[in-house]
Amino acid sequence: MRNTGLFVLATALLLSLAACTQSRLEPPERNGPIGLVDTGHGQQAWLATTQEEQRSRHVGSGSRSIGRWVTEYRYHLRLQAHDPATAQPLWTKELRMLRDKEGGVGAQIRVLGQQGDLVWVWVHDQPLALSARDGSVVADRAALERANPSIATLLPKELKYYTMLGELIVTLADARRVRIAVPGFQASPYQVADEAQFSYANNMSSSWNGGYHTPEFGVRHGQFDGGWVGLLSEAEARDAENDKWGSHYADSAEISDERDRARRTFWRATTGFNDDFTRWGGGKGGVRGYCEDQVSTIESREDADLLARSSDIEEYARNRGADLAVHAQRMRDCVANFNPEQFKRIIRLERVQGAGEWLQGRLLKAVAVAGAPQWVQRGPIMKPAVRPPLRLQNPDSVLILHRTRMDAQGHLAISRVDANLTRTLWTAELPYTELTNRWELGTHLLLYGEWSDVKEGVTRRHEGPLSLDLATGRWRGWDVGKETPINPEA
Repeated sequence: MRNTGLFVLATALLLSLAACTQSRLEPPERNGPIGLVDTGHGQQAWLATTQEEQRSRHVGSGSRSIGRWVTEYRYHLRLQAHDPATAQPLWTKELRMLRDKEGGVGAQIRVLGQQGDLVWVWVHDQPLALSARDGSVVADRAALERANPSIATLLPKELKYYTMLGELIVTLADARRVRIAVPGFQASPYQVADEAQFSYANNMSSSWNGGYHTPEFGVRHGQFDGGWVGLLSEAEARDAENDKWGSHYADSAEISDERDRARRTFWRATTGFNDDFTRWGGGKGGVRGYCEDQVSTIESREDADLLARSSDIEEYARNRGADLAVHAQRMRDCVANFNPEQFKRIIRLERVQGAGEWLQGRLLKAVAVAGAPQWVQRGPIMKPAVRPPLRLQNPDSVLILHRTRMDAQGHLAISRVDANLTRTLWTAELPYTELTNRWELGTHLLLYGEWSDVKEGVTRRHEGPLSLDLATGRWRGWDVGKETPINPEA
């Protein structure tokens, strides 16, 4: 009887093993940059992820064997849309599932960009055109091949040959480049106007993972009430006053940086003309003196060129020197177009009374304006253009990005400060230790960042989007890896 019971138990165990399948999912990981999509009835933030699944099943069991476990790895390529006002997911679509033998390890999914009512998304070995409205698939590789039979065999299966420049550009297998029109998906020849710009766009499309460094979102100075104001530590302010050539006035990135230890407050500048201006005649005759030197330099250069081309010294002597009317017009143009901002320097900085202090504080930059110059004239040379601080209205104010502490327990915070720079309207402590991207959306900022926590001696990395209400400083977020909401009370 006892043997019969053991036989029944063993049989039940074997049957349970034979029917057993186990599955374990790793946390999803973001692939590529976030895509801000215009759906036609609002905006959504599209986020592409891959997730590894370990699926085990028991095989080979029988009356004389307990069998063995076989593990298969699957990779889920998904797209998730988030509401920018809450950062919470609206929908999730699985666009591809790949096994190991199908190239699942290292498979990529990336949001390439929006073109009209469609969004191009790279999925493993092909571009998909998805509806911006709901993410449904409108066209795949087969559809592109049907629309373009002459190049059907030349469409590459590698991401590096696809580039977004407001439209999808494909470098074919025979090295020709074509643009894909929508709707219809007809290909037509594409001529690159600037190879360096195209190479940069290609890198952004195929390699860039969508992140920046926290300091890149901030600037340490701005114009307030027509005057230069810096957000600086005491040591940085003293260095800023050493501004003979005006480089500190033009760009606070040129000022020394105390980095982790910088406790910054607001300083208002007394300014004057820099040495570039005084050296070029401004010191002896103001703007007209500066312009006299500038015009004289131009005309001397013209005389030298004329001499180099002339074979008759007497003819050169008769023709040298600018016409009086031309000289007068050059003077008028120079005076009319003179921009004193190009020649200012910091003479002295005085602390703004009543202003607070912020650890590693920086004024949050405004988003770059499309088409704005990347370089500007500063005296006789060109320098990188500086983006101003973001200015909010109702009330007029700025945002300061700073840290709560400088040690491992610290994280980022954003404070809204009035235009007088003396009153903090609210401070939002964020979960992030690093900010990697951000978007301005009217009443909200959509942020993306990362942070870590340590549990039982194990450090776990997290990342996700967060929506910050600019009126109140309240925020809501989403942890991509844990697939759960995050909030200030968490």
